[in-house]
Amino acid sequence: MAIDKGIAILSTDLQQVGGIKHILLRSWAADDAITYDSTDNHLITSIVDTGGSTADWYLYEFKAQEANMTINATKENGSTAFECGLSFMLPKMGDAKFTEVQNMLTDCMMGIAVDNNGTAFVLGVSEKYQNTKVVERSQTFLSVASIEGGTGSAYTDQNGITVNLTCKQFELPREYSGTINYYTDATPSASYKATTS
Repeated sequence: MAIDKGIAILSTDLQQVGGIKHILLRSWAADDAITYDSTDNHLITSIVDTGGSTADWYLYEFKAQEANMTINATKENGSTAFECGLSFMLPKMGDAKFTEVQNMLTDCMMGIAVDNNGTAFVLGVSEKYQNTKVVERSQTFLSVASIEGGTGSAYTDQNGITVNLTCKQFELPREYSGTINYYTDATPSASYKATTS
Protein backbone atom coordinates (compact mmCIF):
# COMPACT_ATOMS: atom_id res chain seq x y z
CA MET A 1 0.00 0.00 0.00
CA ALA A 2 1.40 3.39 -1.03
CA ILE A 3 0.90 6.75 0.64
CA ASP A 4 -2.18 8.14 -1.07
CA LYS A 5 -3.52 10.81 1.29
CA GLY A 6 -2.35 13.61 3.53
CA ILE A 7 -3.53 14.17 7.11
CA ALA A 8 -5.48 17.26 8.15
CA ILE A 9 -5.55 18.45 11.76
CA LEU A 10 -8.90 19.95 12.72
CA SER A 11 -9.65 22.31 15.60
CA THR A 12 -11.51 19.44 17.30
CA ASP A 13 -8.30 17.37 17.18
CA LEU A 14 -6.58 20.10 19.17
CA GLN A 15 -9.38 20.08 21.76
CA GLN A 16 -9.09 16.34 22.49
CA VAL A 17 -8.58 15.02 26.02
CA GLY A 18 -6.33 12.24 27.25
CA GLY A 19 -7.09 9.11 29.22
CA ILE A 20 -9.33 6.05 29.07
CA LYS A 21 -12.98 5.96 30.19
CA HIS A 22 -13.90 2.28 29.59
CA ILE A 23 -11.93 -0.97 29.47
CA LEU A 24 -13.64 -4.12 28.20
CA LEU A 25 -11.95 -7.53 28.35
CA ARG A 26 -12.84 -11.03 27.19
CA SER A 27 -11.09 -14.33 26.60
CA TRP A 28 -10.58 -15.56 23.07
CA ALA A 29 -13.00 -18.40 22.37
CA ALA A 30 -13.33 -21.08 19.71
CA ASP A 31 -15.03 -19.77 16.56
CA ASP A 32 -14.83 -16.08 17.48
CA ALA A 33 -15.60 -14.07 14.35
CA ILE A 34 -13.71 -10.83 13.74
CA THR A 35 -14.77 -8.69 10.78
CA TYR A 36 -12.07 -6.39 9.45
CA ASP A 37 -13.07 -3.43 7.29
CA SER A 38 -12.58 -4.44 3.65
CA THR A 39 -11.90 -0.88 2.48
CA ASP A 40 -8.83 1.22 3.19
CA ASN A 41 -10.06 2.05 6.71
CA HIS A 42 -8.15 0.60 9.68
CA LEU A 43 -11.29 -0.65 11.43
CA ILE A 44 -12.88 -3.71 12.97
CA THR A 45 -16.58 -3.56 12.24
CA SER A 46 -17.79 -6.56 14.26
CA ILE A 47 -16.69 -8.98 17.00
CA VAL A 48 -19.08 -11.84 17.70
CA ASP A 49 -18.66 -15.22 19.38
CA THR A 50 -19.53 -18.72 18.27
CA GLY A 51 -22.50 -18.66 15.91
CA GLY A 52 -23.96 -15.61 17.62
CA SER A 53 -24.77 -12.04 16.74
CA THR A 54 -22.94 -10.59 19.75
CA ALA A 55 -19.90 -11.26 21.93
CA ASP A 56 -19.87 -10.98 25.72
CA TRP A 57 -17.31 -8.66 27.33
CA TYR A 58 -16.65 -7.61 30.91
CA LEU A 59 -16.28 -3.99 31.90
CA TYR A 60 -13.40 -3.17 34.26
CA GLU A 61 -13.84 0.04 36.20
CA PHE A 62 -10.77 1.77 37.59
CA LYS A 63 -9.60 4.86 39.45
CA ALA A 64 -10.19 7.97 37.31
CA GLN A 65 -7.18 9.29 35.40
CA GLU A 66 -5.17 6.15 36.24
CA ALA A 67 -5.69 4.16 33.00
CA ASN A 68 -3.76 4.49 29.78
CA MET A 69 -2.93 2.79 26.50
CA THR A 70 0.57 2.82 25.02
CA ILE A 71 1.94 1.84 21.59
CA ASN A 72 5.61 1.22 20.80
CA ALA A 73 6.69 0.11 17.33
CA THR A 74 9.99 -1.50 16.32
CA LYS A 75 11.09 -2.59 12.84
CA GLU A 76 13.44 -5.49 12.30
CA ASN A 77 14.28 -7.31 9.06
CA GLY A 78 11.39 -5.62 7.24
CA SER A 79 8.73 -6.57 9.80
CA THR A 80 7.22 -4.01 12.17
CA ALA A 81 5.95 -5.20 15.55
CA PHE A 82 3.73 -3.11 17.80
CA GLU A 83 3.97 -3.61 21.56
CA CYS A 84 0.64 -2.33 22.88
CA GLY A 85 0.04 -1.83 26.57
CA LEU A 86 -3.08 -1.23 28.64
CA SER A 87 -2.70 -0.23 32.28
CA PHE A 88 -5.38 0.45 34.92
CA MET A 89 -5.51 0.87 38.69
CA LEU A 90 -7.99 -1.03 40.88
CA PRO A 91 -8.37 0.82 44.21
CA LYS A 92 -8.80 -0.99 47.54
CA MET A 93 -7.35 -4.46 47.37
CA GLY A 94 -9.55 -7.42 48.26
CA ASP A 95 -10.82 -10.87 47.39
CA ALA A 96 -13.23 -9.95 44.56
CA LYS A 97 -10.60 -7.99 42.65
CA PHE A 98 -7.84 -10.51 43.33
CA THR A 99 -10.03 -13.37 42.07
CA GLU A 100 -10.70 -11.69 38.73
CA VAL A 101 -7.09 -10.59 38.27
CA GLN A 102 -5.93 -14.12 39.13
CA ASN A 103 -8.20 -15.43 36.33
CA MET A 104 -6.41 -13.16 33.85
CA LEU A 105 -3.00 -14.72 34.51
CA THR A 106 -3.51 -17.70 32.19
CA ASP A 107 -6.02 -16.23 29.73
CA CYS A 108 -5.46 -15.25 26.11
CA MET A 109 -7.53 -12.08 25.97
CA MET A 110 -8.67 -9.34 23.68
CA GLY A 111 -9.53 -5.86 24.91
CA ILE A 112 -11.29 -2.67 23.91
CA ALA A 113 -10.00 0.59 25.34
CA VAL A 114 -12.47 3.47 24.89
CA ASP A 115 -10.70 6.78 25.27
CA ASN A 116 -12.22 9.94 26.71
CA ASN A 117 -12.97 11.16 23.18
CA GLY A 118 -15.20 8.12 22.56
CA THR A 119 -12.81 6.28 20.23
CA ALA A 120 -12.68 2.51 20.87
CA PHE A 121 -9.38 0.73 20.16
CA VAL A 122 -9.13 -3.07 19.92
CA LEU A 123 -6.05 -4.72 21.46
CA GLY A 124 -4.93 -8.32 21.09
CA VAL A 125 -6.48 -8.70 17.62
CA SER A 126 -4.42 -8.33 14.46
CA GLU A 127 -5.37 -9.14 10.87
CA LYS A 128 -1.75 -9.25 9.79
CA TYR A 129 -0.18 -12.66 10.50
CA GLN A 130 -3.45 -13.93 11.97
CA ASN A 131 -4.15 -17.64 12.25
CA THR A 132 -6.81 -17.80 9.55
CA LYS A 133 -7.75 -21.43 10.20
CA VAL A 134 -8.18 -21.24 13.98
CA VAL A 135 -8.73 -17.60 14.87
CA GLU A 136 -8.64 -18.08 18.66
CA ARG A 137 -5.10 -19.48 18.36
CA SER A 138 -3.80 -16.12 17.19
CA GLN A 139 -0.56 -15.26 18.95
CA THR A 140 -1.30 -11.54 19.08
CA PHE A 141 -3.51 -11.93 22.17
CA LEU A 142 -3.55 -9.60 25.18
CA SER A 143 -2.07 -10.97 28.41
CA VAL A 144 -0.89 -9.87 31.85
CA ALA A 145 2.60 -8.35 31.74
CA SER A 146 2.84 -7.28 35.38
CA ILE A 147 0.86 -6.40 38.49
CA GLU A 148 2.04 -3.96 41.13
CA GLY A 149 0.55 -2.30 44.17
CA GLY A 150 0.15 -2.49 47.90
CA THR A 151 -1.50 -0.98 50.95
CA GLY A 152 0.85 1.98 51.37
CA SER A 153 1.96 3.03 54.84
CA ALA A 154 0.44 6.48 55.45
CA TYR A 155 -3.28 7.25 55.68
CA THR A 156 -3.02 9.26 52.46
CA ASP A 157 -1.28 6.50 50.49
CA GLN A 158 -3.10 4.60 47.78
CA ASN A 159 -4.37 1.11 48.52
CA GLY A 160 -4.79 -0.95 45.36
CA ILE A 161 -3.13 -2.69 42.47
CA THR A 162 -2.19 -1.62 38.96
CA VAL A 163 -2.71 -4.21 36.24
CA ASN A 164 -0.48 -3.94 33.16
CA LEU A 165 -1.64 -5.85 30.09
CA THR A 166 0.36 -6.20 26.88
CA CYS A 167 0.15 -7.66 23.39
CA LYS A 168 2.51 -7.93 20.46
CA GLN A 169 0.71 -7.41 17.18
CA PHE A 170 1.84 -6.58 13.68
CA GLU A 171 -0.32 -3.57 12.94
CA LEU A 172 -1.50 -0.54 14.86
CA PRO A 173 -4.59 -1.11 17.02
CA ARG A 174 -7.73 -0.97 14.94
CA GLU A 175 -10.65 1.26 15.84
CA TYR A 176 -13.89 -0.57 16.67
CA SER A 177 -16.78 0.82 14.61
CA GLY A 178 -19.43 -1.70 15.70
CA THR A 179 -21.91 -1.31 18.53
CA ILE A 180 -20.96 -1.59 22.21
CA ASN A 181 -23.84 -2.12 24.66
CA TYR A 182 -22.93 -1.59 28.32
CA TYR A 183 -24.54 -3.28 31.35
CA THR A 184 -26.64 -5.66 29.28
CA ASP A 185 -27.80 -7.68 32.32
CA ALA A 186 -28.81 -4.73 34.58
CA THR A 187 -27.73 -1.16 35.31
CA PRO A 188 -25.18 -1.40 36.77
CA SER A 189 -24.89 -5.12 36.33
CA ALA A 190 -23.77 -7.66 38.87
CA SER A 191 -21.20 -9.01 36.45
CA TYR A 192 -20.42 -5.69 34.72
CA LYS A 193 -21.22 -7.26 31.39
CA ALA A 194 -21.19 -5.63 27.96
CA THR A 195 -21.69 -6.90 24.40
CA THR A 196 -20.37 -6.05 20.97
CA SER A 197 -22.09 -6.69 17.68
